[in-house]
Amino acid sequence: YHVVTTHASLLRATGVADSLAFNDEKGDPSLIRDWGGGHTELDFAPRYRMMGMPFLWFGGTSPKKLPNYVAAMREAYGEDVANDRMMDGPPHAIIFPNLFLAELNITYFYPVSTNEVVQYYTPMLLKGAPEINARAIRQTEGAMGPGSFLLPEDACMAERNQLGLEAQYPEWLDLRRGMGREHVDAASGLLSSVVSDETTNRAFWRHYLSVMSEAA
Repeated sequence: YHVVTTHASLLRATGVADSLAFNDEKGDPSLIRDWGGGHTELDFAPRYRMMGMPFLWFGGTSPKKLPNYVAAMREAYGEDVANDRMMDGPPHAIIFPNLFLAELNITYFYPVSTNEVVQYYTPMLLKGAPEINARAIRQTEGAMGPGSFLLPEDACMAERNQLGLEAQYPEWLDLRRGMGREHVDAASGLLSSVVSDETTNRAFWRHYLSVMSEAA
C-alpha cells in the first residue's frame, strides 16, 4: 500500500496514477495472502479485472503495442484463458527468506551484515517474446537504474526504516494493522486480508522468529 505515496511521481509520469491508486481500501478488491513458511503474495489481479485494463501490471501498455505476443498467447491458451492471464499478470510475491518476484522483475537480497544488504536485480525475459522483453528492459532502466524513479524511492524508505530500527524504540515496530480482519480464504485455504494490512509482514517475521529460535 506504499505505492501511491512512495511512487507518486512514477505513477504520474507513466499515466497510470488513477488506475493504481490503492488509497481506498474499501473499494480495492486486491488481496494479500500468507502461504506459510514465510512466503507471501500480493494479488492485484482482482483490481486489474475491476479496472478492465489488460497489461496494467506492465505499465498499462496497450495490447496493440504487443500484437505478436497477444496473438501467441491466444493461440497457445485460447482467447478466454489468454485474455485472463494478460489481465491478471504474473505473481507479486516474496519467497522466504530473500527472493522477491514482482511481475517480470526478479530481486535477490543478499545480507552482508546486520545493517547492510546488497540487492541483485534482473528483469525476467521470455523466450520467443521480443516485444515483452524489449519493454521489460526499458521499464527496468526507468525503474531500477541509478537515474530511475522506483528504486531510489524504495531505497530512501528502506534507509528510513533502518534508522527507525537503530533508534531502539520497539513501540515504533507496529505491525498490528488489519489483525482483526484477517480471514481464511475459502478458495485457497490461506490466511488473507486486504492489501493495506500487515498480514504479509507478520507472516514473514513470524517465520523468521521461528527459524532463528530453532537455530538458537
